[in-house]
Amino acid sequence: MVKAKRTRHPQATDLIGRWEYLRWEIVYPDGSVTHPFGDAASGSLLYTADGGMSANVMAGARPLLSKANPRAATVPERARAFDSYFGYAGRWHLEDGQVAHEVTVALNPALVGSVQWRKATLRGRTLTLSVEEPVADGLRVHSLVWQRPRRATESRRTAQRRKVTR
Repeated sequence: MVKAKRTRHPQATDLIGRWEYLRWEIVYPDGSVTHPFGDAASGSLLYTADGGMSANVMAGARPLLSKANPRAATVPERARAFDSYFGYAGRWHLEDGQVAHEVTVALNPALVGSVQWRKATLRGRTLTLSVEEPVADGLRVHSLVWQRPRRATESRRTAQRRKVTR
């Protein structure tokens, strides 16, 4: 008999460590769904025991810049690089089933100094962080889904390759 996994709010000790990105979906008031960085996106989320955190997501197949020094790349290239990456870091804590990310550094300067509240749910090795965002016709819901690596040294992509070669 297989024991069903239940969804629950995590405790702080459940979050500590590294998480790998599975997907980011946005559900709009009309029911439509988008994936901001596409199906090939990747990323990592890190929570440390002393309260540090870092979240990074990037689109798959990002084009290389034409110059080794990003400051020498063209403005449109830099804009594409900015638009295909999301990341911030800072401090974290749990409160009433939500995780607070207190942003101290970020790719987007507007996030620095903000507190990003996320509803946190845990089901087995899968963590979902979600937030409702007001839009003109209601609320859209962002859900970022993360998974614990099967082994500390194995990435999700390595695990997928292993399945293919078996």
